[in-house]
Amino acid sequence: MRFLLYLNTIAIIWLAGSLVQLYEGAPLPGYQAPATVAEAPAAAPAAEPEPAAPSLTPEEMAALDLPLPHPARPGAPAVETSSAEAPAARSLVILTEGDYPPFNYRDGKGELHGFDIDIATALCERLAARCRFETRRWNELIPALKRGEGDAVIASMLIPSQGRDSAAGEGVIFSHGYYSTPGRFAARRNNVPPAATPAALAGRRIGVQAGSVHEAYAAMRFPAAERIAYPSPAAAETALANGEVDLVFADRNALLRWTSAQEGACCRLVGSDYADPDYFGKGAGIVLREG
Repeated sequence: MRFLLYLNTIAIIWLAGSLVQLYEGAPLPGYQAPATVAEAPAAAPAAEPEPAAPSLTPEEMAALDLPLPHPARPGAPAVETSSAEAPAARSLVILTEGDYPPFNYRDGKGELHGFDIDIATALCERLAARCRFETRRWNELIPALKRGEGDAVIASMLIPSQGRDSAAGEGVIFSHGYYSTPGRFAARRNNVPPAATPAALAGRRIGVQAGSVHEAYAAMRFPAAERIAYPSPAAAETALANGEVDLVFADRNALLRWTSAQEGACCRLVGSDYADPDYFGKGAGIVLREG
């Protein structure tokens, strides 16, 4: 009996050795290995290869009406292209008088200055335009604009009032006013009239700028006075300083600047402001051609 048990034990050991040799390095059938702490991520499925682009000959590309590729030079930098180019800045010509301080005048170097020039420069910056100034005599500003010698007149030209003829005439339009000042008289300090009324100024010589709203107002308000027209306010002021006229009727701010300077020390403002809305109410505007 013991002998049989001994033979069974030997047979089991031999069978186990054979199984070890048969499954060496591989899991036994029905055996599940324990999970590890961190498992490696599963490999992503391989992407399907994209179909290769067809290779066209220059003749085939020409048949398809496609642009031929340009071979790049070795080491040539890449060139960026844009479908939309920046628009070119507009060029504008601004007409002004250049003889109407403090609004537009030339300094000792011949450069233009004044409020009109500052306004024009600011507008050109807003418009991103290249602007060039040209000067004309007062009576030539509107004709030059109509002839196409400029794109706008910025010269303290007062906006015409309804029911009164304008020195600008037909074919032009005015912008809204960008400043407004009343009219005023100036006289020599040694020849001041007792009052600036129509009766007190009857027979007096009044210097005005030809074609200006001040000339029109003086003709309406002081018909008994003698009006003498000059090509510019400066010419009228010089005539007053030389005694050629008894008074000058012009823009108050311009007269204040002149009488405060050495060349106008001979004279001072007289009377009160004249701000009749039919003549001075809308202020100075920019003049453009119609259309």
